[in-house]
Amino acid sequence: MGQSVSLIHCADIHMGSPFKSLGLGNYSSDRRIDIKKTFGNIINLALERNVDYLLISGDLYEHDYAGRALIGWINEKLSRLGDKICVLIPGNHDPYTEDSWYRNYSWAPNVRILSSKNPEFRDARTSCYFYGMGFDAYRQEVLSITKEAEIFPEFINICLFHGTVDMPFSQQPYNPVDSDWLLKMGFDYYALGHFHKYDDSLSDKGIINPGSPEPLGFDEQGEHGVFFVRLSKNEGQVVREYERIVLQQRKYHDIDFDVSGISDSIQLKSALLEALNKKASKSDLVRINLTGRLKSGFYTDLKETGQSLAGEYYFVNIKDSTKPDYNLTELAMEKNITGVFIRMMQDRIESSPESERQLLMKALYLGIEALLTGSVEI
Repeated sequence: MGQSVSLIHCADIHMGSPFKSLGLGNYSSDRRIDIKKTFGNIINLALERNVDYLLISGDLYEHDYAGRALIGWINEKLSRLGDKICVLIPGNHDPYTEDSWYRNYSWAPNVRILSSKNPEFRDARTSCYFYGMGFDAYRQEVLSITKEAEIFPEFINICLFHGTVDMPFSQQPYNPVDSDWLLKMGFDYYALGHFHKYDDSLSDKGIINPGSPEPLGFDEQGEHGVFFVRLSKNEGQVVREYERIVLQQRKYHDIDFDVSGISDSIQLKSALLEALNKKASKSDLVRINLTGRLKSGFYTDLKETGQSLAGEYYFVNIKDSTKPDYNLTELAMEKNITGVFIRMMQDRIESSPESERQLLMKALYLGIEALLTGSVEI
């Protein structure tokens, strides 16, 4: 007779994250509230789907910023699961150190913390075996293993792992392993954590990294969420079913915007809003990189432009990477090397085929910049 279990797999929640990059204002506290909302939705999802387990593959909270009140809040949410068991492992941001809350707090009865001292949990109710490989320190170049994993043919075997998989090991001192090594262990499902971008490229082999359910910065763009997983096993054959569920409160966006042809601040704001409306929601966080060449006499006040957009979007940050648009007619008339260079390049552009003109125009502007400033940025 076969067995079947269902679970929600998440990781890298980072409860209590400081969000220092968002600067002053209420943004940091707002984003911490967003993480709480997303975590609450994970609990609700586990209840709605009536899963057997909630798996948290490391970095549930930020050890340096998590106090007793936050841990109590997390524990209360996990206790709502009732007889649904939460199996979790410590990550490199919430390692199993001497002062870890995992060691020094009375967690709800349905919470199972797999550490190097106690890395396994066997549930006879569902015939499931769990084995965890997490962190005992903030940086860990080798796995902290005190007991080897067991594989029970009659059970569904699940491995929780937090660390670096299939990356150059010399650059990643965070439990570095390769996927072949994991697969040789023989588990039916590998619940990974550590990288904040989801990866299901090895899902056919039972390896899933769900990414962070709530994005934590501009390097975590796109959709974020968790995985609903159903595992069935009959006579040694495993069937895996996956569903990715997006739960995030907000998205991050990086937008490059070319100001060439724009003549004043009103036109700039209108064009920016049009571009933003195509890519972002009002509640999102947006970082705009202004590029191109500013018309002569047009000065961009980044603070003013940002404030004018603040009422339209939750968070807007603007970086000015523009360059001045030179008056070629005036500069070409000058009796110096700059004038000679411009006239020479203009003649060449006019005599060149259309396919080459864009590249030659770029060379013209780079040459002017070098002649006028003594340097050039390419």
